[in-house]
Amino acid sequence: MATIEQLKSDIDLHDLAERLGLSRDGSKGNYRSPHHDDKSPSLAINGSKGSWKDFSSEAGGSCIDLVMFVRGMELPDAIIELHELYGYEREKKLATAQTSLSTIEFIAKRCMEEPKGCTAYLSENRKISLKVIEKCILRKTLGFNTWTSPKVPKGDATHGGCAAAFISRCFLSNRVLAVDMRYLEPEINGGLKTQSQGDKNGNLYIPDPYALKQAHTVVVVESPINALSIMTAFENQKGYASVALKGTQNMGIDWTILLGKKVIVCMDNDSPNPQGYRPGQESAWRIHEEMLAVNVSALFVDQSDWEVNDINDYLMEEGERETRIAIKKMELWAIPGLIGQEDEPKPYKRRVYLPTYDFKDYWKFHAQPDMTLFQRSVTNEEGDKSFISDPVCGFRVAGLSKITIQSATATTSGEKDAQPMRLFAASVQMPRHGNILQRRVLQDEQLHNLEQWKKFGPIFKPANMSRLINLWERAVHIGERNAMNFVGLAFKEGKPTVNDGTDCYFSDPLKQCPYHNLVFDAGYKTNARPVIEAYQSTFKDNAAMMLLAWGVGCHLKTFMGFWPHMMLQADKGSGKTTLLDRLQRTITFTMFSGQSLQTEFRLLTSISHTSHPVGWEEISARATKVIDKAVSLLQECYGFTVTRRGSDMMEYLNAAPVLLAGEDVPVESILGKIVRTDINNKMGPMMPEALPRWPMRQWLEFLAKLNKARVKELFEETKAGLIKRSMANDDDVGAERIITNYACVAMSWRLICEFSGVDVRQGNFIKDVTTAMNLHVKETKASRQPWVWVLEIIFAEIDSNNLRYPYVVDTEIQTGKECLFIRVNHIMSHLSQSPALKNKYDALPIKTARILKQQLIRAGVVARDDFEKKIGRQRASHLTALDLTELEKFGLSVARPEVGFSDE
Repeated sequence: MATIEQLKSDIDLHDLAERLGLSRDGSKGNYRSPHHDDKSPSLAINGSKGSWKDFSSEAGGSCIDLVMFVRGMELPDAIIELHELYGYEREKKLATAQTSLSTIEFIAKRCMEEPKGCTAYLSENRKISLKVIEKCILRKTLGFNTWTSPKVPKGDATHGGCAAAFISRCFLSNRVLAVDMRYLEPEINGGLKTQSQGDKNGNLYIPDPYALKQAHTVVVVESPINALSIMTAFENQKGYASVALKGTQNMGIDWTILLGKKVIVCMDNDSPNPQGYRPGQESAWRIHEEMLAVNVSALFVDQSDWEVNDINDYLMEEGERETRIAIKKMELWAIPGLIGQEDEPKPYKRRVYLPTYDFKDYWKFHAQPDMTLFQRSVTNEEGDKSFISDPVCGFRVAGLSKITIQSATATTSGEKDAQPMRLFAASVQMPRHGNILQRRVLQDEQLHNLEQWKKFGPIFKPANMSRLINLWERAVHIGERNAMNFVGLAFKEGKPTVNDGTDCYFSDPLKQCPYHNLVFDAGYKTNARPVIEAYQSTFKDNAAMMLLAWGVGCHLKTFMGFWPHMMLQADKGSGKTTLLDRLQRTITFTMFSGQSLQTEFRLLTSISHTSHPVGWEEISARATKVIDKAVSLLQECYGFTVTRRGSDMMEYLNAAPVLLAGEDVPVESILGKIVRTDINNKMGPMMPEALPRWPMRQWLEFLAKLNKARVKELFEETKAGLIKRSMANDDDVGAERIITNYACVAMSWRLICEFSGVDVRQGNFIKDVTTAMNLHVKETKASRQPWVWVLEIIFAEIDSNNLRYPYVVDTEIQTGKECLFIRVNHIMSHLSQSPALKNKYDALPIKTARILKQQLIRAGVVARDDFEKKIGRQRASHLTALDLTELEKFGLSVARPEVGFSDE
């Protein structure tokens, strides 16, 4: 099978254009666009550069893009088409793909066998353009059904018959999701005009996915025929596309595919039912709320003068030109969907109730797409009254919604929320940001503070602006929702939920979370395997794969309640920078430089409100005070810790696992809360530049389907396996914590294998994790004990003759062991009172002599306790004899004087 690069280099674009049926005048010049009538040819090919561009649609690219553009194919199908056009040999797997079809795929395939059967009905009965029909058939979104049930009699419901088939496909993968039928003869189908196959909820009918990608304006309608009507009306205008909701009850749609586009909502103009409800308009209100949550701007079509029910009726009665005019006529009211006219012919349930004293002011506010106006009445000399539009502000308020923020405790534990916080989210559209809504979170006392609103844009009439905000207070239920301020995997209303940065409502996002605008990559699950293989091969002994397993497994912290930090051991020239760069690209995490972590506050803002990992580089090169603060924060974010800072008591949730990289990482006090990987002398082949990202969203959704019990069970099973292979003693509590940390990484690997379909034995990952764990246990046996840190400092003071309290090295009479005789209280007094040792003392986890003595006794280094001894010319009491031979096992030694003192 030819590679993509080989196809691009081998195929001549002019030859390909001829094979695809493109035409041009003569042997030179541009080609005619395949999707509309060109008055002058607009598709240009640059043969020397191997590229093309259609100036009528701004499309362009390589030979593969040309096939996708002309044939309406997705990338895999376009590659197959090129192989067939030029006789390249394809892999057997590729040639025999799709041998097994799902039911809905089989139905769609049958409907595409004779797709032109729907042409007469759509063109004659519905006035749909023939070119639109042909384009949708080319895109495989329109077909024709002829199936009838042999079991259901003719005339009964679900018998079937001839029907136009509207095929809904996934916008990203082109996979068939549903097929909606519109029967040409409903009477033989038991009177049923429509019938759906597949999942109707959560997906849209997109008649032309390619046009949707290129569009600047998208019209959302209710039915597939209405979507084709929009395509017909805007057939000769570039940049317009349509999608259909397929019913008023379709919910759970991912509207982010429309982010950045101008969205016009045009649902059916239904008359009120006896209860006063209008299904079409109420579905438009719901769409507005759903789009508001993802910052998509939605404008409503003004249907106040419509006498027909839907846009297809309008097209058939008024024609294409008038239909375009109708679609471009927007509602002008300040609150979307709330009409400011009192004399409406048919009463119906309004979106928002406004008292009379509010309604008499409401109609004066008119909203443009990105500006708000106020209607002021003026009277001329003849007494005639007219209205003048004065600008109120340089933006449009698209929504002011009440937001209930879940507490940090409920977010991290899944327990019932007892401390929710209520805020308000203002979403506005402004000229400088185009069609993407901008959102700010306001506390109750900030709601009428115009200085907060001026951050959006200029306010020309402050009094009118205050009145507008006051009117919006009646509509804070529009878009009201529950949220959690946490990026990654967390509990929302007791259920594991994937939360993007854009789903959060931070009061000050830049300060509260490093990933406040992160959207997890929605790649393909199949990308996981090549990523794993690349990381296992780039460094020996799974040194890089341990880094990846730790990084993607950080989100398991939600289930575990803790997650270890990672220390990357690397000398100069070992490949650390390259590896970290690739890891940042693979899992989209942020590596903070040492210069950006100069204060405690900056350290705090880098680890708050997320389970997604962050990195600190060369933290050891910072000032001692900064290092001590950093270590303290690492202690806190091993689990979840809530803190509040500043005069406004802004909340921070310390949660992010941290990757510590450098030649000398100061981790003595957190040795029991880290795992290590060493890449020195292990460099292998470079990872390919075209390596895909880790499919983080699919991975998080996979984890969200787990539960605490399953994760805990898997963890205990993994930990038990590591304990069997551990070299630690059974009574070594510190070693048990280290094993616990490495069990987290090993458990992450097992879940990675389950997610990607990789054999858990691949690359001997568990063996290499065990080796790294045992080395960690062995090398830190002494240094992970707090009493060792204290004695290291005090022995240095003794060696430099700085200890002013009595001590002596001598032989203990009862045991015959060489010991250091010193009072434990004097050790702690010296540390706490010496100015030169202040920073070291502040960083120590123990501060009292009582705790120090308890640890010394448990460590077995006390030969004798609480006795008197003559030191020099004075008698010292309450001394403790520290066995120097035992201390040497922990790497501790002290200078011996040439002449010792003896008991007299």
